[in-house]
Order: sequence, then C-alpha cells, then structure tokens
Amino acid sequence: MKRVYTFILTLLVSCVLYAQEDSLRLIKEKEYPFILMDSPARLFTMRQFNESSLSLYRIAISGINKSVSSKWNVYIDALASALIFIPFTHEEGHRSILTSQRIGSISRPYFNKKGAAYVTGVKDVDLKMLRDTDLPTYVRLHTAGLESDYAMLLREASLMNWHQEDKSVLYADYLLRKISLVSYYCYGLFKADVNLKEESDELKRNIVGHDVYGAIRHLHRPDMDFKRYTDYDDLSAEEKKFSKRVGWRSLLNLIDPLLIGKTGFMLGSKSCGNFALGYGMVPFGDYIDEHFWLQAQSIDAHFYLRQYENKRTWFPALGVDFGDISVTKNMYMDAAVHGWIQPKELAFNEHSGKAGAAVDVMAKYRFFSRTHGLKGLSLNVGILAKTLGFLLEEMNMGKHIGFRIGTSIWL
Repeated sequence: MKRVYTFILTLLVSCVLYAQEDSLRLIKEKEYPFILMDSPARLFTMRQFNESSLSLYRIAISGINKSVSSKWNVYIDALASALIFIPFTHEEGHRSILTSQRIGSISRPYFNKKGAAYVTGVKDVDLKMLRDTDLPTYVRLHTAGLESDYAMLLREASLMNWHQEDKSVLYADYLLRKISLVSYYCYGLFKADVNLKEESDELKRNIVGHDVYGAIRHLHRPDMDFKRYTDYDDLSAEEKKFSKRVGWRSLLNLIDPLLIGKTGFMLGSKSCGNFALGYGMVPFGDYIDEHFWLQAQSIDAHFYLRQYENKRTWFPALGVDFGDISVTKNMYMDAAVHGWIQPKELAFNEHSGKAGAAVDVMAKYRFFSRTHGLKGLSLNVGILAKTLGFLLEEMNMGKHIGFRIGTSIWL
C-alpha cells in the first residue's frame, strides 16, 4: 500500500536528478525477454510478470522518448512509472503469492480515495487458514510487493550497469522505485500510523494492510486474534523496536551510484564495474546485500553477498549470475547459481540453520537476425532447481524443479 504524497515527493526528486545528460554508448540493438509459461503454470508468477512487464515498459518508454521532446519526456516517463508501472508490479507481487497457493484474488493497482492500491477478493477465513498452516508464506504475502520492487531494481540495475539499456529509459523508474521502497520501510522510524479502517465487506478489504507493520506483527505474534490491518500503535514494544531496525537498515538501499546516474567505474581499457548495497524483508526476517556488477569484453556478471537475519541470528548467502553467454552462433544462455544458509523451517525464532542452493539456466535460440525493424526473435527455455529455502521471485519455497518457456525480441 503506497501513499500518493510519497509518489509526488519522489516524482519531484526524480525530475530534478533525471534531467542530466546520458553518457552511455550507443546500443545497436536491445533484447526484450518475455516469459510465456513459468512454474507453477498459473498466470502470473512474480518472475514472469516482472520480466515481461519490464520489457513492455522499456519498449513503451523508448518509443515515448523518441517521439516526445526531451523537455517533456522526463515528466511523462516519471508519471507513467509512479502512477502506473510501480503500483502495478507491486500489487502483482502480492497477488502472485495468492495465485501460487490456489487462492483467487483481484489486483487493483490504482490509487483509490484512500491513496492506496489494493489486492482484494479474499475472505478472512482463507487468509487465516494460510496463516495457521503456512506462516512463512503468509508473512511473504505481506512482503511480496516489496520483494517484487527489489527484484525489479536488480533487473534494471543489471541492464544499466551492463549497458544493455539506455539510462534515459530506466532511470526515472529506478529512482522512483528505490525511494518508494525505502520510504515504505521507514514508516516505523516516524511512528507513522496508516489509519485505514477495515471495510465492512471483507471482499473489498486489502489482503494485508500495511505490508511492513503486518509482517512484523505476524513474525512476533502469529497466534494472535486475526486482523488484516495493522497500525503503528498496534505493535508491541518489541515489534516497534523491530520496525526501527527495518527502517534504519533500509537506508542502505540509497548507497548506490546509479542514483546519481553513475553506470560504472572503469577497471581497465575494456572493462568496468559498479556496486550497490541493498536491504529487504523475507518470510523469516530480513537481509542486507552487497552487489557487484562487472562488464568486460565478453562477460556480463553480477555477484552478491547476503546476510539474512531472523530475530537474533545471522545466516550467510551468496550468488552470481551471468547474462548473454555465447554458446554457438545462434545460441545464448543466462545462468545463475545461489547458495545460502537459512533458519530451519524458515522460522523467525530458530537459531540453527540449513544449507541450500539453486541453479537457474535459460537457453535462447535466435532464429534470425537482420538490421532493420524486428532484428531478432528467439525461443527461450529455462530450468530452475532448488532446495528448501527462500529465493527472490521464486514462488516455491520448498525443494523444487521448475521449467519456463519464453521468447525474446530484438529491436
């Protein structure tokens, strides 16, 4: 749930910082990937919606920037992001968790008279059943919108740091989404109440209310009387302290050279790199990230180190992903490997950890290439294999092997 005044503030900041010259080299052609079927095969998973909608957004903004004078395209781009794109992907993040659990819902990704976007159409009894039988997934239902925002930021950062997309296309959304993410996590620092009253018709209620307050309350008191909406004053003293932890740590997201338009630092004559810190919440607590991007002559790589924490115990994780690995003349591959230690049973109060890992590979076969119009088209087939544990954008937190099919177009 996002407030309109937050978007107005960040929109103004975006227009000031975004109106700077883009110094990226000319990109001859751009790849726009779409996932047509993901696992579980229910429209849409978080990964499926994020990747496909980002491609559509990039195509649309590229077209706007070419047809509208530079004096106005910054404002159009920022408004499209703030009023349409960010709330749409945020609410779809929430909705994707329900769909993966076979719970029907309705995404309403536009601001209502209360200044909030909702996911509705779910009965209290269904939400309470989910809470009582699968607490990690119920907590994730709260944080999934912010998880989606964070995953989108990483996608956009890789595109800009690897110089696969012009900064002028993604910068407005990146800045707005980043500041919106941090402002949401910082509610507890200001002891801010949301002051939403539960609608009399349960099918018209937002599924979780305030994402952060609701997640914190259920991590600490999962057995309390069921209630969807949570204000700051509803939190216990311990929970208010945890909300301060969340707020202060979220400021790490602002340590990012991309926020001032820096898409890399030269590491030699033919390579460059960039970095950023990150923070987010997960079904058993939260995490801190250190990200590093490398672009060399034939390598696009992203590395991260991660430190999870539940109530009081830290658990390490790390990962690496590579983009556009050339296999043959027409075959390309994206690949990622993740490793982690997470608390047993993904529990908030657990001190013991359990190791896990995931491998994610997407192979792309490009059918044709030409220099004008539609420059290329590919068939994409991917597989992800993982053990028990949370993985960003992956719907299944258990042991799982999943497949996906998609396509990429080059323009």
